[in-house]
Amino acid sequence: MLNGKLMEVLTHPSDGMVAIVSQGADGAHVVNSWNSYVNVTEDERLLIPVGGMNKTQKNVEQDDKVKVTIGNRKVQGLRYQGTGFLIKGTAKFLQTGPDFDFMKEKFAWARAVLEITPASVEQTL
Repeated sequence: MLNGKLMEVLTHPSDGMVAIVSQGADGAHVVNSWNSYVNVTEDERLLIPVGGMNKTQKNVEQDDKVKVTIGNRKVQGLRYQGTGFLIKGTAKFLQTGPDFDFMKEKFAWARAVLEITPASVEQTL
């Protein structure tokens, strides 16, 4: 599901932004992170270190569906330079376990790890 172009975006030396959208009682909530923070597991889950994201965590505890956009203007897109992806999936916050330990080693400041399991991936640019 996670194709080579998305992996190119995630590993490109020119960092790009990641936007994570969760749904709460008061509507959509958006937080941002960086492409270079995203780790992809062998089974294609996305692991993102969490410093804050308190509202996102509260929202995910009530509704685990999230949308994520990831892009990089330096990677060739469908028609032009620059590309982006929309990922829809489910999320949970990890504060223990091997995935948490792995990410905590890389990002000492992380209080948790946001784990996203993609249900669909669409290249949008």
